[in-house]
Amino acid sequence: MNYDQFKRNDFIHDDSFVRWVLFQEEDVFWQQFLQQHPAKANEVAQAKQLILAVQKAEEATSLSLDQKSIWNNITALISEEEIVEKQVSFLPRFWHARAFKWAASLVLVAGAAWLWTMKQPAHQVNYQDLIAVVEAKSPRQEVVNNGPTTQKIHLEDGTLVYLEKGSRLSFPVHFEAKKREVVLSGEAFFEVAKNPAKPFYVYSNELITRVLGTSFRIAALENSKQVTVKVQTGRVSVFKQNRIDIADPETKGLLLLPNQQAVFNRTNELLNRSLVEVPIPIVTQKTLVKRQFDEVKVAEVFKELEKLFGVEIRYNEDTLSDCILTTTISDDSLYDQLEVICQTIGAAYKEIDAQIIIESKGCK
Repeated sequence: MNYDQFKRNDFIHDDSFVRWVLFQEEDVFWQQFLQQHPAKANEVAQAKQLILAVQKAEEATSLSLDQKSIWNNITALISEEEIVEKQVSFLPRFWHARAFKWAASLVLVAGAAWLWTMKQPAHQVNYQDLIAVVEAKSPRQEVVNNGPTTQKIHLEDGTLVYLEKGSRLSFPVHFEAKKREVVLSGEAFFEVAKNPAKPFYVYSNELITRVLGTSFRIAALENSKQVTVKVQTGRVSVFKQNRIDIADPETKGLLLLPNQQAVFNRTNELLNRSLVEVPIPIVTQKTLVKRQFDEVKVAEVFKELEKLFGVEIRYNEDTLSDCILTTTISDDSLYDQLEVICQTIGAAYKEIDAQIIIESKGCK
């Protein structure tokens, strides 16, 4: 990130900056940044003041809503999500939507935070909260896996659900005309049948996962402190129905691509995107990716790794222009391969927002 080019609004839109302000994450980095860029101190201070003001306004209002209100909030969020999707006509190769969209004016913070909190439930949502409402909408079935192994469930639309032991899934006898909705408690892997006209929704605690046709895993244990969504193929959008932060509808969720995951912390209500622990190749035909490299610029190797794993690798191409490499890439661990490459050229890497950032001073 070129933080030295950031303005106030850029800082308040940046996940890393927000986490530093709220939770002191990466404190050493940000303190060094301020020392190296004293001219940015005023803009950093303004952005920090705004974020803290939003947090204070949110904490000042706590409202408990009934189960019907919870479902009404979910329905409203789905409608806004669909409107936004229709408005977006172009998606970049990799989606950079932020998990947060803070208010642009400090004067409006307190009022906006109050209105948003009034709209959203302040307490956590569990399986029984959701079931109590959906049962009133249509007849439902429930599968509870009390066995020792994974249970395979066939839904009427052709979707397959692999329900882990100790988990339960609620779904209607017949899906509605315009959408497919299920409620999950526990962990399951979904292979959703494609139907662009009929989106598929999974409600799991405070998190909503919306897909058209893809495969992904959700872990939403009843007493767990977090909910996780991991994408294997296709793409899904993930958003919270229990929000306390001030957000624009466009940034209510995260768009996840293969090898990405969203983790929702139920305690601080933060929704973050990252790479899965073990990224797997998304290109099955070996002829589509170059594997052997002999005395080539390292940028060429990075581009093929991007193609193989579907992961964006960011670097300064001018800085690495003199870094020449002879190597072979494979389907093995992406991180192990990055480690070897970086050691060879005297660089380092880190992951930020599901991207790999290469840090290097160049090769001589």
